[in-house]
Amino acid sequence: MSTARKKPQDRKKPDAEDVFEFEHGGETYTLPRYGSIKPGLIRRIRKLSDLDATFTILEEVANADALAALDDMSMDEFNQVQRDWLEHSGITLGE
Repeated sequence: MSTARKKPQDRKKPDAEDVFEFEHGGETYTLPRYGSIKPGLIRRIRKLSDLDATFTILEEVANADALAALDDMSMDEFNQVQRDWLEHSGITLGE
């Protein structure tokens, strides 16, 4: 069994599936795959309200342009992006 350390150039680059894309105002923005969020972040938000947890996650993982686009959306648009982002990672919300 080899114990050789991987060099940065040997590491796998993220697949297109590792990135969620959404559109707003004619532009395309990305968020990391929801399933790639680190357990430490989930631990830190576990006692927050759903709303606080949602925005804490977004503020942690989204770049400034994506946050600005999300901030500019109607609530219906935002809720749809959130549902699509979760679905992209295979997470579905109960009815």
